[in-house]
Amino acid sequence: TDNNKAMLETAGLLTEDGKAAEANDLIIAVRLSPADDEAAIMNRVQELLDSSGRESEANASSNQPRTIDGALAALPDSNLALISVPGQYAAYEATKALDRGLHVLVFSDNVSIEDEVELKNHALNQGLFMLGPDCGTAIINGVPLGFANAVPRGRVGIVAASGTGLQQVSCLLAAQGHGISQALGVGSRDLSDQVGGAMMLEGIRVLNDDPNTDVIVLIS
Repeated sequence: TDNNKAMLETAGLLTEDGKAAEANDLIIAVRLSPADDEAAIMNRVQELLDSSGRESEANASSNQPRTIDGALAALPDSNLALISVPGQYAAYEATKALDRGLHVLVFSDNVSIEDEVELKNHALNQGLFMLGPDCGTAIINGVPLGFANAVPRGRVGIVAASGTGLQQVSCLLAAQGHGISQALGVGSRDLSDQVGGAMMLEGIRVLNDDPNTDVIVLIS
């Protein structure tokens, strides 16, 4: 994505080939020192890629679902969908999930603010969560979603617009012997004027009614 390219460029790792990459391409950027064995490193990268390819072929042969309806047919008790597709398709897939009564976590970025507002209003009208877009982390009933740290269960609930803030606070709490009941990343724009804190407020409401949560931490 353009955001990933910008981060690589800031780090001095974006080459001309990287600039030409599209959303479905994979960029592997490596900074080497004179003492590094470039051939050994690249061979290891290739081994990892080849291993991933073999795993993908094995998964394909096990008839993994390729649609939300297919996944629901295989797992009819599912209640949450994690959406991780190129941004231009994320709202469409999230809407399908909400229409089927699923809570949604949108990992994808590059979703318009207009789509975000519409999705969150749609979710609230159905009593569902719509976490994201650009939601990189959550811990739901002890299950980590996206990028999450291994922390114990406990009685502290977190609602956060900052994913890195959520991770840092959950780790600090764990270091002090406190566990997490639920940790909800709501997306970096949830507290903007346009979105109005829709999921932050819903998260507060749900955690306030949760008998397993004694303390609620809010992170902007």
